[in-house]
Amino acid sequence: MIYSSQRAQAIQKKDIAYLAAGIHDNVVLESIRVDKSLNGNNFIEFKFIAKDGKFMTHTEWEPSKSDNMSDEDLQRKCDNQFARIDQILECYYPNPEDRVFNGESFKEFITWVAEKLNNADKSTLLRIKVVYNNSGYTTLPKYAKYRFIEPMTIVDKNESVIVKLNIDQFEKPVIADFEQSNPNPLLSNESFTVVDGTLDNTNNADPNGLPF
Repeated sequence: MIYSSQRAQAIQKKDIAYLAAGIHDNVVLESIRVDKSLNGNNFIEFKFIAKDGKFMTHTEWEPSKSDNMSDEDLQRKCDNQFARIDQILECYYPNPEDRVFNGESFKEFITWVAEKLNNADKSTLLRIKVVYNNSGYTTLPKYAKYRFIEPMTIVDKNESVIVKLNIDQFEKPVIADFEQSNPNPLLSNESFTVVDGTLDNTNNADPNGLPF
C-alpha cells in the first residue's frame, strides 16, 4: 500500500462547487441535456450556475407506472412534471401561447423543452430555490404548485413569490459515509427509482429517494 498526499488530494470532494440548499439570486441556466441512462431511461438535465461558479443540476425522468398505480395517477405525475418544467420555461417565455405543447411521449416532450430553452436567452438572471433530496443531493423541489424559479426582473420589482416552506428540506440529511469509486449517479450500480419524475436513491428504505 502507498500513502500519498497527492493521491489523497486527487480524490473528488463533495460540496466544493455545488450550490447549497437555499434561495439563490443571479443564477443562470447554463445548459440543458437530453440523454438516456445506461439502463435506457430517458431524462432531461438542467444545469444552473451562480456567478461564483457554484452549480446545481436538476434531472427529470420519464414517469413510470408501478403495479398499484392507476392510469389517472400516472397522468397526474405527468401533469405535475409538465408544470414543474413549465416554471422554468416561463422565465424565458412569459406568454403562455409560447409554451403550448401536446405530444404522446416523454422523449418528444423533453426534446421540445430543450429546443425551446436552447433558443432562449440563457443569460437571463434567475432566482431559484434549491433543496436537498433524501439522498443528500441538491435539486429543485419536486412539487409543482409552489414557485421555485423566477426571473430576477420579478425580484427587482419586489414581486417575488419564492419563499421557504416547511416542506422544503434545507438541511442535508445524515447519510452514512462510504467509499465509492464512481460518484456519478448515472454510472452507478445502486438501486434507484423515479419519484414524481425526479431522481432519488432507494438503497435505504425511504420511498422518496436516482431510477434505474
